[in-house]
Amino acid sequence: MKSFDHFCWPNEKQTMKLSNTILALSLLCLLFFSNCKKKTTTPEPSKTKTEMLTNSNWVILKATFNPPIVTTIATQTFTFKELFEIPLIQECQKDNIIIFKTDSTMTIDNGGKLCSATEAQTVKDGKWKFINNETQIEITKSAYFSLINSDKVILDQITVSGSEMTGVTDYEFVNPQTSVKTISKVTFVFTK
Repeated sequence: MKSFDHFCWPNEKQTMKLSNTILALSLLCLLFFSNCKKKTTTPEPSKTKTEMLTNSNWVILKATFNPPIVTTIATQTFTFKELFEIPLIQECQKDNIIIFKTDSTMTIDNGGKLCSATEAQTVKDGKWKFINNETQIEITKSAYFSLINSDKVILDQITVSGSEMTGVTDYEFVNPQTSVKTISKVTFVFTK
């Protein structure tokens, strides 16, 4: 009668065979998985400022005055820190969309709130161009930017990303009662 140990424990020859089999399977798995490379995607080429500017429609999120604009009307003094605080800016103007076109023209879409029933939804509005290595935008003959200057506005320190554009310009405010001029910087933040 053979012992139970003889059937359960492999001998040296069987152990060697088992080790070789495990080693061969390990090598096959290693070769198989090393050839399974993760698919690489080619990153999308970065867009130029012109492409980011013209591929989006922009709405002014805020325009901050520094220093604030101070004016006196009758006997009351008002201080305006933001463009949208000025009473001349109507609610229907706050959702206007600025469209910078590739042909250097601008269009204003009057958004969801029209100021009158006869107002056109879209109007052509001036011209634009990048200047000084795309660090500034020159805007000319724009009714939309006429509060700042009716002939030419230079937006300086331009940054454009996929979702936001910022720029700074000078604004000369003349107090209607005192005729005193105040120069203020206006920092614009536009969003898509």
